Amino acid sequence: MSTSPHTSQSATNAIQVASLHVYPLKGAAGFSPHSCPVDERGLRHDRRFMLVDETGNFISQRTCAKLALVRADIANTTLRLYCPARAAPHSPRTEAAIVHADLRVCEIALDTLAANTPQNESEYARVQVWNDFVQALAIWPEVDAALSEFLGQACRLVWMPDSATRLTNINRGEPRRNVSFADAAPLLLTSETSLQELNARLQAGGSAAIPMDRFRANIVIRGAALAEDDHWSALTINKAKFRASNSCKRCKVITIDQTTGEFQSRDPVITLATYRSDGNSVTFGQHLLVERSGMLSVGDRVVVDASHR
Repeated sequence: MSTSPHTSQSATNAIQVASLHVYPLKGAAGFSPHSCPVDERGLRHDRRFMLVDETGNFISQRTCAKLALVRADIANTTLRLYCPARAAPHSPRTEAAIVHADLRVCEIALDTLAANTPQNESEYARVQVWNDFVQALAIWPEVDAALSEFLGQACRLVWMPDSATRLTNINRGEPRRNVSFADAAPLLLTSETSLQELNARLQAGGSAAIPMDRFRANIVIRGAALAEDDHWSALTINKAKFRASNSCKRCKVITIDQTTGEFQSRDPVITLATYRSDGNSVTFGQHLLVERSGMLSVGDRVVVDASHR
């Protein structure tokens, strides 16, 4: 696979960061900051918390679609988890609904947690995310009870401390990088142009258009040519540098309405399979590895340093 300086339709147009998205709790709704630091593990606080079942295996929307109705955000270094006090599968998770809904709000002081991380082995649990095992902190029984009641299954909240190591294994033969509880890579990038193309195809086939939140990206860009991001190898945003690793193979999570926590039709999987298939999988978005840390902001220009055919 050869690389070359970037030339494309968008070369005369600025590609920009349209939005940033942080998901502190894996599988739950997150928040969209205007600016966010990025380092080896990805955007700050992204997917450092996770829910596990009684065996220590991770819980995601793949097996628990209602997790989409749990929301996590961070304000003044405090993690806030908004958990519906009772199941309301047909209630939309809009900002207005959140304000008036019957919610349980759980708070965790992240600065205190990082500065005084417990050292007692009994406060840690050996947890599994895919084929990886991590020693994660598990000290929030009240949060566990609230989430277990809402989700209808026993679960435990765990946190990955800075001392924990979990290495990526995306491409064989390449150095492995430290990553959070994210599925495969520190970051996922998607393009508004790609979503516009998908929605045009969905509507042409009689299906409804879908929002970008189905794809749970960290960085959404605008101004790129259609499918241009498929060929990127290296990027610079502000002073941070990234290497594009591979296209993201999508699972059934993209069929879940993120405002209701319910499965919809098999689209957009069926439509993506007609033009974005990779073996038995469909793809949408690009995994990124962080080569140099920095600060990202909405409106930052995306500079493509290298691309491949």
